[in-house]
Amino acid sequence: MQDILHPLITKAQIVGLRVHVGKTGLCIGDTAHLEFLDDGQIGAFAHGQQHFLGVFPRRRLLHLGQMGPRASDILAEPLRREQHLRVRIVGLTPEHLSETRQPEVFVSVWGTLDKMTGVTPAAPAGAHGPAPQTRAVQAS
Repeated sequence: MQDILHPLITKAQIVGLRVHVGKTGLCIGDTAHLEFLDDGQIGAFAHGQQHFLGVFPRRRLLHLGQMGPRASDILAEPLRREQHLRVRIVGLTPEHLSETRQPEVFVSVWGTLDKMTGVTPAAPAGAHGPAPQTRAVQAS
């Protein structure tokens, strides 16, 4: 059985970047994943390039940074329950293209609302009145 995924966070910035975004080879649409770090924060990870001896590129799992406080509040419960989350990179600004020389990485997170909130999906419109509207959150 497949779960229907809904946007939990449409666009959240990763804070405390630990990589040189211009050298990682990351692209918009790349898959990322989230997990709890030792200090309780939620870390963002993605497969990117890292150069061995400064010359030979190889693909490795890179720790990009952490989710901000608002995004962490939204995602803490689904991560504790080990729910399936679809995390994709939706925005990148490498160092050389940023006006402030500060790189940016943004992700979107999709998950199942019924398992997250304990509420089952509503009946289709017309069966028992209009279907409720879901609204995605944009975390900064």
